Amino acid sequence: MKSFDFFDKLEQKSKEELSDVAVFMKIPAGKKLYSQGDVCENILFLTKGRVRVIRQHENGQSVLLYYFEQGEQCSVNFTAAFNSAPEVGTAIAETDLEGFEIPAALVARLFIEDKEFQGYVFNQYVRRIEFMASMIEDIRFLSLDTRLLHWLQEHDEKTLHISHEEIGTILGTSREVVSKILKSFEKNQIVKLSRKKIQIL
Repeated sequence: MKSFDFFDKLEQKSKEELSDVAVFMKIPAGKKLYSQGDVCENILFLTKGRVRVIRQHENGQSVLLYYFEQGEQCSVNFTAAFNSAPEVGTAIAETDLEGFEIPAALVARLFIEDKEFQGYVFNQYVRRIEFMASMIEDIRFLSLDTRLLHWLQEHDEKTLHISHEEIGTILGTSREVVSKILKSFEKNQIVKLSRKKIQIL
């Protein structure tokens, strides 16, 4: 837990409580951390990797809510656990993950009692709102072709292991539309496609 900015600023009692109950976790890419509707007893604080959080509609379609990465925890997970309520989204490991699971009851108490931890949590919410505002702006003002191209360019790696359906979830569209755009990109030598793999040229 020492890798988190807020940890050193906590009261000594809070540090000791967190250290005593924190369970180190390694989670493989592709694994669901929790599903929409679950009631979780623990909250993951991420030290390595990237998690995608999506919201699923009753018609089967999904939309991206946000990502969380190293040094962060999931706002959806925190809010649901704090209120003992079902999760409003599904969290999926985009990469191999490492982190610490903390009992939700302790996290909720720290949030009430410790101002440093409150500041950390509020900062996470600010980031989520900024991300969603940016995403709404992109949906409103950019074509889907441009949004997909930007999404590809955001990745440092040249080979992405992801399905067209998963990209559709991220961009808020269907697999068929993503496939059509990617095929046009391939025709223009922007990408090379194979099953669940996209090579950026």
